[in-house]
Amino acid sequence: MKKKSMGGKVVIAVVVIILLALAVVLIMRKSGGGVIEMKNQSCPVSGKPVDGQHSYTHEGKRYNLCSEGCAKRLSENPEKYTNQ
Repeated sequence: MKKKSMGGKVVIAVVVIILLALAVVLIMRKSGGGVIEMKNQSCPVSGKPVDGQHSYTHEGKRYNLCSEGCAKRLSENPEKYTNQ
């Protein structure tokens, strides 16, 4: 009698799971990871024009900022500056 091996099926299942996980990662990267770009032109903390180098993400929304200092202030109290 021939003994059936489960090893091959397990390997195939693992490969399929890995491929599905990679597909999800690629889709998330392509779509921005579910983050909504607010595309604000003025800093929500200071009101100054944003510099394109600083941003902060809060509850799935990415806010552009004018400086590292404003990024710190926003991270300490996001509700104050995001009208939530």
